[in-house]
Amino acid sequence: MSNITSPAQPQQNDFQENYLIVGLGRSGLSSAKYLAKYETTFGKTINISSYDKFKNINEQKKILKGLNVKNFYTGDIKAEYCTKGSYIVLSPGIDFNEIEEITQGNKVVNDIFLFLKYIEKKHNATRNLKIIGVTGTNGKTTTCSFLEHLYNKLGINVKLAGNIGLSPLDLIDELDNVEIIILEISSFQLMPFIEKALPVKLDVGIFLNLTPDHLDVHKDMAEYTQAKLTLLSSSKRTILNRNLDQSIISKFNDISFGESLKGDIKNQHNAQALKKYRQHFQYDRQYIFDDQGFKVSVEELKIPGQHNILNIMAGIAAFRALGGSTAELASILSEFKGIPHRMEWVTKIHDVEYFNDSKATNIASTLAALACFNQKKNIILIAGGDSKNQSLLLLSESMKKFVSHLLLIGKDAELFVESFKDLDSVEIVRCHAMEDAVNKAYLYAKKNDVILLSPACASFDMYKNYAERGNHFKALVGRLIP
Repeated sequence: MSNITSPAQPQQNDFQENYLIVGLGRSGLSSAKYLAKYETTFGKTINISSYDKFKNINEQKKILKGLNVKNFYTGDIKAEYCTKGSYIVLSPGIDFNEIEEITQGNKVVNDIFLFLKYIEKKHNATRNLKIIGVTGTNGKTTTCSFLEHLYNKLGINVKLAGNIGLSPLDLIDELDNVEIIILEISSFQLMPFIEKALPVKLDVGIFLNLTPDHLDVHKDMAEYTQAKLTLLSSSKRTILNRNLDQSIISKFNDISFGESLKGDIKNQHNAQALKKYRQHFQYDRQYIFDDQGFKVSVEELKIPGQHNILNIMAGIAAFRALGGSTAELASILSEFKGIPHRMEWVTKIHDVEYFNDSKATNIASTLAALACFNQKKNIILIAGGDSKNQSLLLLSESMKKFVSHLLLIGKDAELFVESFKDLDSVEIVRCHAMEDAVNKAYLYAKKNDVILLSPACASFDMYKNYAERGNHFKALVGRLIP
């Protein structure tokens, strides 16, 4: 079968733009729908083609039925799939190296670019719409979800899109009523704009943190970093974790956030760096505060861990940067439970707190979950499932520090027993199923204990996915409430 439905290539002219959509995932499909619907919005005719290496022509035609797509391509990508001067609409996660043959002489964009171009043409001159962009190696979804929660509680019409799973293009028909848009933006989504920035300045750009990641796609750490920095270059106000490299701090010196620098300052350059900022946010055990008189209690915050306090602080900094002020902020913070299945606070029963971390499908995630709590043996841990041949022994030190009872479910429960049989300080109990584990945890728990579902294993031996596992846990806990 030919990879091409038609050998004819669209010809470029002054009233015509050619778009090749590369990848027909969520963002690719949203891009196709947008281009088909708004093809005459800007006074030019649009020719749309699609390419997906893993979908044959018939599959693509079915997905894009009714969208006036002219050409369909599959197999190995070729330069002939688009004329010079075309727009290559790239889906997140597609390696630039894989499409290098068609990028020369063309403009590589994505759904975020198309959305911002629409804003520029249709809304930018008179818009009251504010856009917050959030990037970083970790914590993006938590920060974005907290901001969404905050604005919703204040009765402000807010929408969340981007890397979190919804294309911003799907929001276009709602823009007249939307006040705030929060975009979670990955390094993949920023890559096309390293040398030219985004087409519209965002109102606030947040850079949460930076650790090595995605180096199977980015050629090196420098490229990965530069992709992240594109968000700051494309924002009117910038918010940075002051633990970022000094060269980044010196270039973007608007608003900083991080640990309190009172008392023993481990990082002297951070203390000096504060002087370069227009505003800085800090936290201690009781408060998030800035250097301009703002202070809010975080004692009732339901998502544990220093990393989550930093995420919340970054969100508050963005809220304040846009002029936000409310006496209800402390109570709004206390109502935020985090992201479902990611250290999600469920409830408190008889002074025992319950957390759902079903998303912890590997050892590293469970280690991070255990580190969220004080270093005392007050955690009753529910774990187990499909261990995927991981070395469970990596959990040993954290088990010694934090865990009083290990309640085991799933097919690899015996592997846990064997791995931790020498941990005399941890009571290990095999359970028939999740219901048995939750009931036993309830009986074992004492005042101020934590009951934590953080399996360190995949869920497929017992559930469809981690979400079903987490929802089952929450439902069972709900039955315990007096």
